[in-house]
Amino acid sequence: MAKVKYTKVMKCADLEIGKSAIIEVGDKEIALFNYKGNFYAIDNTCPHRGAPLGEGRIEEGILICPNHEWRFELKSGWCPQNPELSTEVYPIKVHDEKIYVRLEKPKVEGAAGSAANSLPSNIKFKIPTILKPRNPDEEL
Repeated sequence: MAKVKYTKVMKCADLEIGKSAIIEVGDKEIALFNYKGNFYAIDNTCPHRGAPLGEGRIEEGILICPNHEWRFELKSGWCPQNPELSTEVYPIKVHDEKIYVRLEKPKVEGAAGSAANSLPSNIKFKIPTILKPRNPDEEL
């Protein structure tokens, strides 16, 4: 199993409850939040119009964009106004009073067991083709 890499971003004491910070990690700009004592990391750019999400406010676990009030769940990045406009969230780990963020996505591994088998080449399927639309009233 491959080791997952987390990047240290700041000390827990530097981000008080109810506060946010915009940080650069590698080539990404991330909004980091301390909401009710739990830390969350989300992409800082709103997918709607590019506003800095780190300047938004949080209500009941929902991050509200500072420009157009679009909403994003802190835990998942899901946008209730438009589910196609979700934003990236990053896993957080706290160790020795320091906050770490994982930038890379976990690799998806196949299910345990044998590899998928293909069908034998001697199996043939014959799918009937309907040449004319059926009208049940004409079949009486």
